[in-house]
Amino acid sequence: MDEAQYLLNQLKQKPFIQVPFPIPKDQLVTAMEAFFDYLALPEDIKTHIDFRLHPKHRRGDVGFRHRDPEDGPYNDSKDFFHYYPGIESRYADFIAANPVVERFLKLAQPIWEAAYAICEKQLLLLDQLFPGAHQRVFAADEIHLCLRFLKYNWAESSKYLAKPHFDAGSFTLAIAESCSGLRIGKGPDDLTPVEHKEDHALFMVSSNFQKVLETDEIAPGWHDVIQLDETQIGKPFARWAIVAFLDAENVEALPRSETHKHYIPTEEVASVFADATTR
Repeated sequence: MDEAQYLLNQLKQKPFIQVPFPIPKDQLVTAMEAFFDYLALPEDIKTHIDFRLHPKHRRGDVGFRHRDPEDGPYNDSKDFFHYYPGIESRYADFIAANPVVERFLKLAQPIWEAAYAICEKQLLLLDQLFPGAHQRVFAADEIHLCLRFLKYNWAESSKYLAKPHFDAGSFTLAIAESCSGLRIGKGPDDLTPVEHKEDHALFMVSSNFQKVLETDEIAPGWHDVIQLDETQIGKPFARWAIVAFLDAENVEALPRSETHKHYIPTEEVASVFADATTR
């Protein structure tokens, strides 16, 4: 079986595949530590980098963002930064004047480049089976690949750190995480805990994949993140992750009512987690 057919067969079975990632864990941890230093900066510096890759993409915001559950039913408690290489040219003077920002961005760049290479490899393979798939993503003047550095704020053990959802883009590359808690399935009935293989990333199908691959043989990854470690409660963060989001060119993201359509109301969460811990 050739590599392209193997990839498709794996994605038919479950909506993600673990692929080798070339950057070692210690380098990823160093980049996350630089991100935490960035989060400690004054608000005016922390929020200075701010532009959009594309108005149609929900993951198109570049720069720092904070989300709070009180701001909307689909929001989680988290801080994140979307890195994109165009930052350096747009904010050259600002970066040069702020060494904490400069260090973080220098550490982010090679991770973005590695994510780009890994995602393009998967699309080139899929292009052999679905001609035009690669061009729909990588023919853009600016490739819509955002690298997210993410800090989840702590919550009560076994409560959602990330509510169940489909990602809004075409594909997702989950690169690194500080601890277990990620669960992936094709829907709410088959969410399964996923353990990250060392030196690998998870290439996952997202909600808008059919704008790239004209097929119904695969499905997007319905996923959430739950907190299983009570020792993290009250700490500065519950979990961190590095994730890349890939969007096709000129494709409008689905609304949150669609990407979160299986989300279980808060009052039902307790029974879900009681069942999940037995899996």
